[in-house]
Amino acid sequence: MKGKLIFLFGIDGSGKSTILQMLKDSKLDNIICTSCLTSAIFEEELYEAERKLHFSRKDIFSKEFKHVLHIGSVIYKMYNEILPFLNDGHNIILDRYVICIKMFSELFLNPSCQCLSNALECLPIPDLGIYFDADIDIAIQRIQERSKKNGIVPHYSESRESLRRKKIYYESMIDKERYAILKLDANRDVDNVYYSILQILQTICII
Repeated sequence: MKGKLIFLFGIDGSGKSTILQMLKDSKLDNIICTSCLTSAIFEEELYEAERKLHFSRKDIFSKEFKHVLHIGSVIYKMYNEILPFLNDGHNIILDRYVICIKMFSELFLNPSCQCLSNALECLPIPDLGIYFDADIDIAIQRIQERSKKNGIVPHYSESRESLRRKKIYYESMIDKERYAILKLDANRDVDNVYYSILQILQTICII
C-alpha cells in the first residue's frame, strides 16, 4: 500500500463516528474518511429481501449467519473500494476495523462460530489504530442523547454491561495487535479530541 491505513475504535458513545465526520467535513488533503463496516453489500441484499417478502430477519436468521454476511461484505468493500485508493497513494481513515468485528464475535456470538472471523486475516494490516478511551457513564449519556435525538432505541450491545465487556476486551487487546495503537482521552470536549487527532495526523506526516 502506498497510502496509510488508520482506523478509530472504542466503545459505543466514545465519539469516533462524530470525529470521523468532522475529519470528513474538513476535507483534508489526500485523506479519505470512510467505513468498511457500513453499507454492507451482502447484508443489504438480505434487507431488501426482508422488505419485499415481508419477514423479519431476527425471526429467521441467527446472529452468526448475519455475521458471515457482514464479514463477507467487509472483505468485499475493502478490496473493491478502499484498497484501490490506498494503492493510489491516498490515506484512509476508517470508523472501526477488524478488531471491532472480532470483539463482537467473541463477546456476542456462539463460541463455535468465533473461527469465522479468521477470514478477516486476509485484510491489510493498518498503519495505526487510535483507541477512543471513554468512561462508560459518559458513553451511556452520549448514547442516550443520540437515541433521543434520532428517535431510536439503543441496541442491546449498547447496554452498560455490554459496554463494560467491550472496554475490557479492547484494552486487553491493545498490546497484542501487530500494529501501533495510540490511546486517546475521549472524555474531553469533541473539539479537543478533534484537534488531538489532527496533531496525530501531522506527526505521522499525512497532513
